Amino acid sequence: MRQPDHSSLREQKLVNRDQSGYEIEMQKTSFHQIDLKWASYINPVGRTMTFRPERPMIISHFRLQEPASGQPLSEKQFIVYREQAPYDLQVTATGKHKRSFFELGISEDFFEQLFTPESPFMNTFREKPSEAVPTFTFKAPMVAAMERIIHEIKHAPYTGHLKGLYLEAKSVELFLQQVQQLDLPGRPLRLTPADTERLHAVKSYIDQYYGEVCSISSLARMAGINQTKLKSGFKALFSHTVFGYVSDIRLQQAKQLLQDQKMPVNEVAELAGYKHPHHFSAAFKRKFGILPRELR
Repeated sequence: MRQPDHSSLREQKLVNRDQSGYEIEMQKTSFHQIDLKWASYINPVGRTMTFRPERPMIISHFRLQEPASGQPLSEKQFIVYREQAPYDLQVTATGKHKRSFFELGISEDFFEQLFTPESPFMNTFREKPSEAVPTFTFKAPMVAAMERIIHEIKHAPYTGHLKGLYLEAKSVELFLQQVQQLDLPGRPLRLTPADTERLHAVKSYIDQYYGEVCSISSLARMAGINQTKLKSGFKALFSHTVFGYVSDIRLQQAKQLLQDQKMPVNEVAELAGYKHPHHFSAAFKRKFGILPRELR
């Protein structure tokens, strides 16, 4: 089992201001594979700001206070996006009022440890290409439990190693709350006989070509169905997300290769579509309860 190092926990407070009246106060805690950040700022006039991430992270941005109306992200909403290379972002004006937010950042490896193919959001996010500038693709309202967890994170009752353990547990709890919110179903699903036939055609295609890299958009075009109905309809009919089903078949095939042909784990991981063998091992253990090397 992974033993996280919480001894490197770093905490800092920053204040920055300029002649235009822009002023930001920030509190940041970083350790292991997690960044936590609270900030409040005043921005009298809109501006373009350059952000330079210290390390690639998956960011959950929670808007706690939003004085301006008509913004892409409203008060008590959150978004999830990847932050990798430096990027420019339009920061809208707040006038004389403060805008405040909380951010949870987790590494790709940490995301993979939490990943389950049963989550439509996690499947879609995992396959979505990185973008130069954060977008509002994955956005949802905050719920009361999120506000409670954010408060508990800020007022952690521990110090040292115990504080690191506490913050990691609360970060996982918060991220899973987001997953639950982003996975909420929308409108009631209605499938016509033609829709059902198309979805079965997609399943048959995956059964035959599961080793090929395919996207939701390409499968939807092939089947003549829209992407939303493909994702929700496939889940309703087959009790799996599209990528969850692909992952399941690949892992079943990987198990057979390890048992029958005694192939090296690294080669099997690549055939199963995993860039990193340790991600494959984690997924394999989640499904079968043992590590791949234990089959050889």
